[in-house]
Amino acid sequence: MAKGKGLIYRLTMGRDDLPDFTPNRLPGTRWAQFRDIFKNRFGALVKVNLLVLLFCLPAIAWFVIVNLLKTADSALVPYSGNIGFGYPVVNDAVQMGQLRAFSFEIQRWLVMIPLIMIAGIGLAGGFYVMRRLVWDQGIGVGGDFFRGIKYNFLPFLWSSLFVGVSLFLVMFNIRAYNIIEIHTAWKIVGITVSVIQFILILFMLMFLTTQAVTYRLKTWGLIKNSFLFAIALVPQNLFFLVLTAIPVLLLIFLPTFISTILIMLFCFIGFSFIMLVWTLYAHSMFDRFINDKVEGAVKNRGLYKRTPEEIERDRAEKAERDRRTRNIRFNNPKKKKKVSSIDEGSSFAPLPTNFSRADLERLAAEKEKVKQEIDAEYDDVDGEDFYADSDAVEQMPDLETETTEPAVEQSQEVEQSQEAERSADEANDGAAKAQKAKLKINGNKKK
Repeated sequence: MAKGKGLIYRLTMGRDDLPDFTPNRLPGTRWAQFRDIFKNRFGALVKVNLLVLLFCLPAIAWFVIVNLLKTADSALVPYSGNIGFGYPVVNDAVQMGQLRAFSFEIQRWLVMIPLIMIAGIGLAGGFYVMRRLVWDQGIGVGGDFFRGIKYNFLPFLWSSLFVGVSLFLVMFNIRAYNIIEIHTAWKIVGITVSVIQFILILFMLMFLTTQAVTYRLKTWGLIKNSFLFAIALVPQNLFFLVLTAIPVLLLIFLPTFISTILIMLFCFIGFSFIMLVWTLYAHSMFDRFINDKVEGAVKNRGLYKRTPEEIERDRAEKAERDRRTRNIRFNNPKKKKKVSSIDEGSSFAPLPTNFSRADLERLAAEKEKVKQEIDAEYDDVDGEDFYADSDAVEQMPDLETETTEPAVEQSQEVEQSQEAERSADEANDGAAKAQKAKLKINGNKKK
């Protein structure tokens, strides 16, 4: 087994004690496939995540740099108005601070647009590898990752551009309405509209990225199909979007110490988790709405869907197994039952102090009744025989044949050994008598 062959062997060759692969060992649903990939291909997921993280490093670095610049700049704004501490006196320090913070945010999200496009190039390779994992195809993580970038970088570039612009509009509305004096209702409407359009873009992105690495579609075909999926499947889209957004929300709202640990976990598996969930969900929808209409498309790739005949056969086999393996109960004939006449409280009526002959006769009748009950129950126990399931009885060996034949052979061997011992004793007795007769003759001759 691979267990005794060292760590390097197990990492490169895997386990030797796994059963041979057969198609019916494939998962039957997308949820089961998610568990299967996470359990058996976790190393590949980590490698893909690290490769995608390399393309996301520019955006992450820019985000951190802007935060540091904002922190340093806030210390330079004279919020005290320089009253008593400097010259000249500043009357609008708070407004000045808001304007500078707004300018930093505008710069942050404008520069993030091309950086998000760079990250999108890495997602092209990541989604390509995920598609091969979901289809249960062999992968070489590095080679397939860069092959996916080579084949699919263009759709991911312009789709990432849309995402960057949409995100910029959301952040602009949130920041701008803090410094622009307009009615609160207009602020709410503007922010709501921008958030809705950003969510719609994310809905489309779930299907656009997975279609780009699966089908050969032109730009307009990708946009059209993605928009239709985004509009027609709003509840399901919202569920899976929230599911994949949970790690990001935890990073934002949890305390610093816990969020630091989560950031480390996200750097190892976060991007792969999101891509895997989106790929499995999108492919389930493709099987439902597209693959029947596409020539050459295969439904349920990576899954094993049992036919009604197989389901019925498995049900029958399971019922047969349960019938054969259910407990078979035997009654031990040597084990006596509790005698109810004694154990369950049968007793004799006590004799009064001044008893009569009638009381003695009544006591004798009670004793006789209890004796009869005891004898009847013991007869029932002695007469009981063990019983078993009819199938088990059929499978039981012929006890009489198996037990009597060895006994007969053993008795024959004992008789033969006893006969040999008797012959040896008779021979010894004859030799002793002959020796005595010889000695007697020799004595007579000497005389």
